[in-house]
Amino acid sequence: MKRIGWFLLLLLTPVLAWAGGGPAAAAESHLTGTIYGYLGIIVFVLAYSLVPLENNIHLRKSKPVLLAAGIIWVLLSVAYIRIGDTHTAHEAIKHSLLEYAELFLFLLAAMTYINAMEERNVFQALRAYLVSRGFSLRMIFWVTGLLAFFISPIADNLTTALLMGAVVMAVGGDNKKFVALACINVVVAANAGGAFSPFGDITTLMVWQKAKVQFSEFFRIFIPSLVNWMVPAVVMSLAIEKATPKTLDESIQMKYGAKAIMAFFLMTIATAVCFHNFLHLPPVAGMMLGLGFLGPLSYHIKMHEGRAERYDYILGARGAESLYPITTITKSKLDLSQIIEKIDLPAFAIDIDHTITHWNKACERFTGRNAREMVGTRDQWKPFYEDQQPVMADLVLNYMPEKMIDRQYEGNFTRNEYISGAYEASRFVSTLGDSGRWVSFTGAPVKDESGNVLGAVEVLEDFTEKKAAAKHFDLMKKIARAEWDTLLFFYGVILCVGGLAQFGYLGAISQYMYHDLGATWANVIVGFLSAIVDNIPVMFAVLTMDPAMSHGQWLLVTLTAGVGGSMLSIGSAAGVALMGTARGTYTFGTHLKWTPIIILGYAASIVCHLFINAHLM
Repeated sequence: MKRIGWFLLLLLTPVLAWAGGGPAAAAESHLTGTIYGYLGIIVFVLAYSLVPLENNIHLRKSKPVLLAAGIIWVLLSVAYIRIGDTHTAHEAIKHSLLEYAELFLFLLAAMTYINAMEERNVFQALRAYLVSRGFSLRMIFWVTGLLAFFISPIADNLTTALLMGAVVMAVGGDNKKFVALACINVVVAANAGGAFSPFGDITTLMVWQKAKVQFSEFFRIFIPSLVNWMVPAVVMSLAIEKATPKTLDESIQMKYGAKAIMAFFLMTIATAVCFHNFLHLPPVAGMMLGLGFLGPLSYHIKMHEGRAERYDYILGARGAESLYPITTITKSKLDLSQIIEKIDLPAFAIDIDHTITHWNKACERFTGRNAREMVGTRDQWKPFYEDQQPVMADLVLNYMPEKMIDRQYEGNFTRNEYISGAYEASRFVSTLGDSGRWVSFTGAPVKDESGNVLGAVEVLEDFTEKKAAAKHFDLMKKIARAEWDTLLFFYGVILCVGGLAQFGYLGAISQYMYHDLGATWANVIVGFLSAIVDNIPVMFAVLTMDPAMSHGQWLLVTLTAGVGGSMLSIGSAAGVALMGTARGTYTFGTHLKWTPIIILGYAASIVCHLFINAHLM
């Protein structure tokens, strides 16, 4: 009965927050039977029960666990003080904070590189290439799955799933059956691919940082991971029709520096590995050095793009920020020409008499008017309006009061807070394209070094697609929120887990799972728990329990924790993210229909590992 009780307690609490300041300290504290320990469990269970409901109640998952973490450590500290110990809790929380700091800085460096590649159009160019190839639906199913499997070990499973999901939805269109099956395939492939690399998932990263598995040893579970994806993929592909959708005409070029950023990211990975293997330093130190590589490169990109007069952001600049160099240009028209041409957005300049002096190539492509017919005229209004009226550059050149700008743009304007006299506005322009475009206009006066006005410049940006996406799902905003929300979530989980383990619950659960059931069955259960509970606290718990098991068993738990989340759509960040982007098409229910087949792949991968790596078990 005692064993059954512990097992039920394990299932009723989200892994009972297995982790913390070490089994020995927990065992010596004898706090498991105190009211403080029971309250700690209740607080964690209540907080963690809100995490799976994030998309329903619209409460960020980090908020309840952050609150729970603080309460649990207050309870733990009071419990120790009651027995006259004012030192142990302090040392234990320092241990948990160190665990979190290493994870936080590692992920921060990796996320920065991923976002830098996103800003330089690396992933968008890959997506455009795929959707314009004219592949059949079945071919797209296999290509997106294969790419998800091989990209996720480097770019992480969440980013990979979002990228491949965008390809699936662009090609599949209204074919809900294909989109749903292809999304399931992407989730399974991304999770499986992330399992055999320290960079593919948070759980594998933690295993590597704890030195339980060396970098090269992760590839021992490559074939089991491949089997985990291939088994359900083969079965699901039979349900995909052989039709060929209409080819989408899309072409996106990577921005300047994109290839260099990719190369530096690979160098950063190599640096982290070398720090760990040869210098015997934490991998996070290598990642932060790698982040330093990005600094000089971003400065070079800034100089190349003509943004020398302002501090650079590590991810580059877009939109109105491209105007900053113009605020301090000299009287030389050559300088203005060089700057205007380096701006990658459509831009033009007018002199003090409102005559066009510069019309860059991007502006030619955007408006369909070449520089030869525009320069020397006052026709800057013609591409945007049917009747003559002032554009933003004309308004800022004449220091028009905001009332006039408001009348022109019907309230859709704002003062630029960084450039004196500059304004930004947006409106729908019916004369552009076949059906009109939404355009943002940013105008600023051009001054010489003495502050004398020489003219004005205007930068344009087509945000038709962004405006349409904003009505449904702002992908970039969601990714940004998910990253920082996830980093704070990690803090809450690690501190919650550390506090509850310090109470002493870890030893009893470890005894039941890894001694009574045996390591193999315990590690198989870890995979199923990862489908219900986030795999991060599950793996962090196992690492902190540090059960005495063979190297093969550590590889097994790395595999099961990584791929177990594929069994349910809510079992991994990749699944949750795609449910948001393919809302109404890829759902919990559609994924659940294929769960038995995914479980078959899960079982096959375990059998494959037990066979291939039998000598390590």
